[in-house]
Amino acid sequence: MRRVLVLLAAGPLLACTAQQAASPVPPMTAAQYAGLQHAIGDPKVQAAVAAGCADRMKTHPAEQLADMAAVLDIDVADTPRVYCERLFAAVARGAISYDDYAAVQAEKHDPEVMRRMLRALRQPADEQRV
Repeated sequence: MRRVLVLLAAGPLLACTAQQAASPVPPMTAAQYAGLQHAIGDPKVQAAVAAGCADRMKTHPAEQLADMAAVLDIDVADTPRVYCERLFAAVARGAISYDDYAAVQAEKHDPEVMRRMLRALRQPADEQRV
């Protein structure tokens, strides 16, 4: 279960930003995260970033997608799209803070951070708009 929580929180947030790289991407700085958060505040940008994320998520192993679907209580077929939409909506509205992101990237496994991440990711993206 912990592996699924880390997968939910960590991997796609790095992999699904507007940046793409062939080699591993270093964790974002607070300024980069703030820039991402500001950029995806625009619904068109958020939709484009989430769509790219979903396309990349489709390459994840079926078992990981099934685990994510179970944790998020969604259909497996919808996992890439729904997860990415929820992730970026949560980041845009501040439900996933830079400190949360940094804790996940550092693999701290803080129960409070995981609780906040799951709460944010279980909320439908269209209900997250302020």
